[in-house]
Amino acid sequence: MSPVSLLPMLLILLLILLWISVVSRWLQVKPQEGRYKSIDGLRGYLAVYVFLYHAIIWYFFLRTNKWTSPPPSLIHANLGAICISLFFMITAFLFFSKLVHAKERKVDWVRLYISRILRIYPVYTLVVCALLLVVGILTHWRIREPLPALLLHMGQWMVSIAADVNHITGTRLIIAGVVWSLAFEWLYYAALPFLGLFLGVRSPFYIYVLAAFFLALFIAIIYYWYPANAWNKALAFTGGMIPAFFAAHPQVRRLAAHWITSLLMIAALVIAALYSPYIYSFFTYVCTTFIFVAIACGNTLFGILTWRPSCLLGQIAFSLYILHGLILFLAFMFLLGMPHARVQTPLWHWMATAGCSLVLVTVCTLSYKYLERPFLEATPGVTAKAKRFFGLE
Repeated sequence: MSPVSLLPMLLILLLILLWISVVSRWLQVKPQEGRYKSIDGLRGYLAVYVFLYHAIIWYFFLRTNKWTSPPPSLIHANLGAICISLFFMITAFLFFSKLVHAKERKVDWVRLYISRILRIYPVYTLVVCALLLVVGILTHWRIREPLPALLLHMGQWMVSIAADVNHITGTRLIIAGVVWSLAFEWLYYAALPFLGLFLGVRSPFYIYVLAAFFLALFIAIIYYWYPANAWNKALAFTGGMIPAFFAAHPQVRRLAAHWITSLLMIAALVIAALYSPYIYSFFTYVCTTFIFVAIACGNTLFGILTWRPSCLLGQIAFSLYILHGLILFLAFMFLLGMPHARVQTPLWHWMATAGCSLVLVTVCTLSYKYLERPFLEATPGVTAKAKRFFGLE
């Protein structure tokens, strides 16, 4: 069996779908109803693929001690780019739609940004704390750099900068380096008020001031820390903005839901995975945009995306995305140990990954129920208090 084989990935995906159904019943977590169920289902599959993608990278990292992303596989390199692009398109669609329909429902910028903070930072802060705990264990709790530098590097993680902490080279690998994508997400959130100007959506002056500050901040962060393919990655957001103009049109939704469209989506995915000249190419962008537009307009991919386990997976997708790297690191570095893990066969590696997947789904479902959902539900109350405190009511 090859370490880049698709068969074990498919089997692990099926295992995850079965396990999320079991765990959700155990923890009494039910899929929430929403306007875009297909997108919710898509989000879960994207997060699972990123987990399996990094499991492949771990296989080669264990043997070469070099974190090579993408892995030595054209298919996985292109699929990785497609998944990240789809994540960005989901963000762009959901929030640009608010601007498109601002005349019907005014954009509450305070609530929007508070909801994003409460959506991202509770789980992310927990992961950063776990990362710092791992750094402490690896360095035997000895301070290896000046205290001001140590505090700076720890603080940089809170603004999505994957700094090396306490002279641990490649600290970002503890969470599989996923923090870079959050910088792009925050960049887009900061750009929203200015994008609204093109649609005639006017916002309070203080929103422009704050947005301009954070836009400049995350442009600088991306420029200095994540410059590779930055323009191509950012281009994905435009693909998500396109369907915001017509996703609710009944005729478009009927066309998008047709079985022929589903077949064309699968064909576009296969062609992009096999024949894209390089990751984040314009060809990949076009194929990915076509797939996303169809899903945003209601295509369920033969019902797969709205299937109950898919929706459950979508609910815990953010925790899956943020936590999976930590689970893999703890498994291969501490539980199994690198000397033992690096000499095992690809079959053994995939079996270990399957075990990690069960732990990951359980932890992420707990994270969703006891951390993500309570903070999300607190958004209206926190927004009201913030408006009263700053006199914005």
